[in-house]
Amino acid sequence: METTAISLDEVRALAKAILTNAGMNDSGSDVLAELVYKSERDGPRSHGLRMLPVYVQSFSSGYANPDAKPTVTETAPGVMRGNGDNGYFQIAAEQGREQLIAMARKNGIAAFTCANCHHLGGLRFDTEPLAEAGLVALGVVNSLSMVVPHGGTKPVFGTNPMSFACPRDGKAPIVWDQASSVVALMDVRMAAAEGHDLDVDGGLDRDGNPTNDPNAILETKSLLPFGAHKGSAIALLIEILGAALAGGALSVDNEDREAHGALNIKGGATLIAIDPAKFGNAGFKDYVTRICAEIEGNSNARVPGDGRLAKRAASGTDGVAVSSELLEQLRDMARAE
Repeated sequence: METTAISLDEVRALAKAILTNAGMNDSGSDVLAELVYKSERDGPRSHGLRMLPVYVQSFSSGYANPDAKPTVTETAPGVMRGNGDNGYFQIAAEQGREQLIAMARKNGIAAFTCANCHHLGGLRFDTEPLAEAGLVALGVVNSLSMVVPHGGTKPVFGTNPMSFACPRDGKAPIVWDQASSVVALMDVRMAAAEGHDLDVDGGLDRDGNPTNDPNAILETKSLLPFGAHKGSAIALLIEILGAALAGGALSVDNEDREAHGALNIKGGATLIAIDPAKFGNAGFKDYVTRICAEIEGNSNARVPGDGRLAKRAASGTDGVAVSSELLEQLRDMARAE
């Protein structure tokens, strides 16, 4: 596959131009362009430039609101609820972030839920700013049904990702995110586009057999949960903490999504922020440092999520290599009036 190297500044500018052309308002396009930039910088790159045509489709089909003006209200001490105005969750989350941080510092713990919103992109970018503010954070969001529960044949759950972030003394925060499925849908799409199989069986074929053929998985849109029954249990947890708690659409509530050809649903997202300073252990930072040292000194093990830091350093210097075909498509989208 032929690639072209571009700088991260070019990534952000390209994303901003495409999103603006798609009708997004200035503040919203800034938020999503930053997400695309960070995804190309840190990974997963499947959530970077390749996601731009999906964002545009969600607007052009009328499924998502490009001019969303979300609202955030306090519903109880330490609890906030957002209405995404049929836009993207990250815009509402940024609007409520400072209040969420303040509430967590006051109460020791605070939560933010949001419905009437869409979520595409790495979930780590929702939790990392909270850890940078000194808080421990957990984020979940449910997505459209394409994960088969362990032992089943019909998709019930979304890929239903979760993210955890924690401050670390003298270093960048611990930040990881992962789907409840063996692989993410965009990773399957990338493998198909690049003409190679997945490293593991990530879904079912038309006969209900596990397969690593990305084209077979795209045909059935049936992904497998990671860790068999354990992944199913976590996907259920996220369905409840995400959709049920926030009042968003369940992963199976997909008729509207199908009608618009969209790759997401108006699910629910929840962020929980914890201030470790309020929990009475003055040695919290030392505990984190010690457990990380045990991992880092253990053969080839690394602290979960730290792989992004090496990618961040390399892409900041060298830029990123983008499929030349994709780049041509995106530049055409950026020029369109």
